[in-house]
Amino acid sequence: SDISVSLLRLPSMERVMVEPLGGDFIPRSVLKCVFEGQQYLLVSLGDGSVIYFNADFSTGTVSQRKRVVLGAQPTTLQPFQTSSVCHVFACSDRPTVIYSSSRKLLFSNVNVREVTHICPLHAEAFPNSLAVASQNGLTFGTIDEIQKLHIRTVPLGETPRRIAHDEVSGTLGIGIERDVECPASVAAQAQSNTSESSGTRSDAASSSVAALPANSWRQDKFLESSLVCSFAVVDQHTFEVLHTHQFVESELVTSLAVVHFANETAPFYCVGSSVTVPSEDECNLGYITLFQFADGKLTRLARKEVKGAVYSLVSFNGKLLASVNNTVGVFEWTEDRELQCECQYSEMVLCIHLKAKGDFILAGDLMRSLTLLVYKPLESILEVIAQDYQTMWMLCLDILDDDHFLGAEHFCNLFTCQRDSAATNDEDRKALRTVGRFHLGDSVNVFRRGSLVMQQNSESSLPVTNTLLFGTVNGSIGLVATIPPSTFQFLSKLQQLLAKAIVSVGCIDHSIWRSFWTDSHMESCQGFIDGDLIEAFLDLSREKQVAIAADMEVDDGSGMKQPMAVDDLIKSIEELTRLH
Repeated sequence: SDISVSLLRLPSMERVMVEPLGGDFIPRSVLKCVFEGQQYLLVSLGDGSVIYFNADFSTGTVSQRKRVVLGAQPTTLQPFQTSSVCHVFACSDRPTVIYSSSRKLLFSNVNVREVTHICPLHAEAFPNSLAVASQNGLTFGTIDEIQKLHIRTVPLGETPRRIAHDEVSGTLGIGIERDVECPASVAAQAQSNTSESSGTRSDAASSSVAALPANSWRQDKFLESSLVCSFAVVDQHTFEVLHTHQFVESELVTSLAVVHFANETAPFYCVGSSVTVPSEDECNLGYITLFQFADGKLTRLARKEVKGAVYSLVSFNGKLLASVNNTVGVFEWTEDRELQCECQYSEMVLCIHLKAKGDFILAGDLMRSLTLLVYKPLESILEVIAQDYQTMWMLCLDILDDDHFLGAEHFCNLFTCQRDSAATNDEDRKALRTVGRFHLGDSVNVFRRGSLVMQQNSESSLPVTNTLLFGTVNGSIGLVATIPPSTFQFLSKLQQLLAKAIVSVGCIDHSIWRSFWTDSHMESCQGFIDGDLIEAFLDLSREKQVAIAADMEVDDGSGMKQPMAVDDLIKSIEELTRLH
């Protein structure tokens, strides 16, 4: 019943140290290793977790215990080297490589399935390789650049625009598009046909361009390109394309979601599209198409015509939530296997984004910022309960909690709004008040709840909730997380000290760069901490770190303030870096 790890002195086998591990799971693997000059003791348990300590084997002491969950099965730790640098391979149902960067341990998933054992292999045929054993066989391979283990490029041959994951079928649905060149005369005829009969040609995939003889293209001196959109289903592990459905020419995929209807056991892929007509200023025709992937086959179940472009789709309480031009609508799946609009709200300029939580719906208007709606199923209505009355050119949004909401707008800014649900008058309750402003410097395309790393430190002292990933126009991936007020005040003071100590490129003042600005006004940054600046502390010289730590005061437990130890400050910031 004594679950612990011990250090013994050789050859006397004298016990130098005993460290209780706690819990009910038996240790399965123990490893002493050195990363970047720092000694570590790693212990893997039967539940797939790894406990690791900073160690000093000369004195037999360990400190700074941390715990990370790597998988669900017992894990075996095996050291190996790449480029004369030590790494550790954690063999389990979720194989992971453990390595060090800037004197902190990092964990990267390996793109192989369950691994039972590995060993280094260096031979003429397989130089600097690993032999990887699994239940299905033996694989010889090499580890890519450690920092890029979690990155994999999958060529599609076409431009991906939307993506959704169906866990039941183990597939990814992707909305893709490609440019197709055709003679100008044929393109003009196709556009004419679209404007005249867009409603009748929607049920068949366009084949007019594909049917043209190849030599007829060469005889026409004037070529025009048009977009052809498709919906592809790929395997979530191998990324093999399993099925592709091509839409008609001029029908663009504008939204995609996996929807769980209340009266169906399996989820559906739901694709929203718009039909573009060059002679019209605004899109007045679109479709919601339902697909189901089962037994290796993609089946189209229904196709609903709507009066506009379908900009956003969300699975919503066993129903479908959709934004079509200026309208937010709730659609139900009937017993006749048809989509039917139950209720809608149409008081918007152009609704481009939707997010839902329970019966609450957050809608992003192209010009009118955020609107919070509530769905009342007994009355079958959508009702406005709060709204941001500022003019914001919205790009995307998300719900942080019941009263806090995050948005990104056209001028590369992030902002947060708060709903005062406890206000005593209707005017205050119906207003979304801006409580956070931050200039990111890049346009955000999407927010998604999740994380780029495994939940490593269940014993972390850093309380972080609501981690959201975001993707930008320039290809960056970022993270937004919610922290408690006490942590915010601590990091805010550290941010001010770092802004003074670190000279930015071009000597731009940090407070000015992060100020919220548009073409009409500018306001100082509020309610946000610049994580990039905080993590820059780890790159400073030891002297500068000590000087900054001396200005950071912490409570010693008796109510008195004292300077913070530099090692404690480094540990706190390292915990922040492990969020991504």
